[in-house]
Amino acid sequence: MSYNDIRGPRVVGLNVASSLSEYLMRIQELGAVEGPDGALEISPEVMPILEAIHQVLAGGTVEVKVVHRGNPDIFHELKRRVEQVGREANAINKAAGFYLTATL
Repeated sequence: MSYNDIRGPRVVGLNVASSLSEYLMRIQELGAVEGPDGALEISPEVMPILEAIHQVLAGGTVEVKVVHRGNPDIFHELKRRVEQVGREANAINKAAGFYLTATL
């Protein structure tokens, strides 16, 4: 799909490791997106972090400062999940012999 595609939004299949699917569902449960189905938006608390990632990917430099630490159990859970995504996706891709699954 190009930026000039006039057909509108469409669903595409994407292979992901099961741990990535579980991670995405978990961060959604925790409030990364808000609103009713069909009108979901990235939460105002998460949007500045996403914008910072976009700046880095565009060649920029950012600073991140944690002002108030969140629940350490949830923090460590999410960190473990991200690490698991990397391990699982790499194992699947290695076994397949080519890039088969998306990862973080």
